Amino acid sequence: MTLMSAPPTTTPIVVPAQRGSTVTLHRPWRAALLAALAVWSATTVARLAVSALAWLPRGGDEIPGLTSILLGWNRWDAGHYVQIAESGYHLGPGYPAFYPLYPLLIRLFDPLLPGGALISALVIANAAAFGTLAVLHRLADHEFGPRVAQRTIWYLAAFPTGFFLFIGYNESLFILLSLSALYAARRGHWWLAGALGGLSSGARLFGLLLVVPLAIEYLRQIGWRPRRIRPDVAALALVPVGLLSYSVYCLVELGDPLAFSVAQDQWGREYTVPGGALLTAFQQTGGHRLLDPVTIAALLDAGTVLVAIGLLVLCLAGPYRFRRDQVYLVVHAALAFAVLTTTEVGGRAMMSASRFTLEAAAVFLVLARIGAGRTADRTILVIGMALQAVFLATYMVGAFMVA
Repeated sequence: MTLMSAPPTTTPIVVPAQRGSTVTLHRPWRAALLAALAVWSATTVARLAVSALAWLPRGGDEIPGLTSILLGWNRWDAGHYVQIAESGYHLGPGYPAFYPLYPLLIRLFDPLLPGGALISALVIANAAAFGTLAVLHRLADHEFGPRVAQRTIWYLAAFPTGFFLFIGYNESLFILLSLSALYAARRGHWWLAGALGGLSSGARLFGLLLVVPLAIEYLRQIGWRPRRIRPDVAALALVPVGLLSYSVYCLVELGDPLAFSVAQDQWGREYTVPGGALLTAFQQTGGHRLLDPVTIAALLDAGTVLVAIGLLVLCLAGPYRFRRDQVYLVVHAALAFAVLTTTEVGGRAMMSASRFTLEAAAVFLVLARIGAGRTADRTILVIGMALQAVFLATYMVGAFMVA
């Protein structure tokens, strides 16, 4: 399969704004912010309603208040980040596996916000989610035009595991930094792209993978001619800075510069060949009924990745294929799936893969192109939001198959 140029009627050419034209410069961001606000507002109301209704099957006369609902979002990784923000990394040998940028921000904002560290975590996550929607809108608009941009952010927020962007996880923060780095690189702002990449590697180990799509986009912009390399190529070296800084902290505070890697053993994380975890996920369903939590978890993780990989293939071939100059987006998503299909945690193959799929912007971009027709658009939104309601309610009652 090869990357082909899309017809000019489906891919509008973006003309750079003239210098001094503040209206031209500001209008796209204003549209992106307004679109992000609309998506964030609508989906937040829906999530709060689903979270409140998730209490009904428990029975009893207790009526949940807003505080109870928010506490219901403080599960699994969300609770770990809050604990680290409050007490540091000396809580146990497994805690250094959670990278420091998000808990650091929680700790910084906690004194400024009422309600404790949990409220701080939720505010940061939602601010980052809002920023993610705005930046993704700008990126999609730059690549495919405003209509695709509008659908892209709706599809991201309506994705079955999209609620993880808005609760106390670091998902939205990591995606915001990654997308911002890609967008800055696309616009030729390399030092900004490198700095954002450095922050992303302080939020999650796989922020390091940004080096590859950033390097590809850099080489494309210089015409794939090494003689044209400029001093700003050094910006790519900023991407590992976040991880290196955390390593220094681990050495000083925990006595081991690789404490974050050793901590993975506490969670049973193992790696196999690409695709190996995908095969294991289906093997784990053997001997279990269809509605058994083990089966549902395996099908959720593996099925989501298979669908996403299928959509990624459409970025390379067929009527929705991307242009050659957009290869950096395909590489960015492909690296994410290569990692997901090699990872097993606690004996559960591809654990959280359905959540990590949110990071693959190319998947949502091609889905938005598919959704150009009204029927396809409505179908994608209805199925996505219906499944998200089910998964959010499942998460709220503490079922580990959605985590």
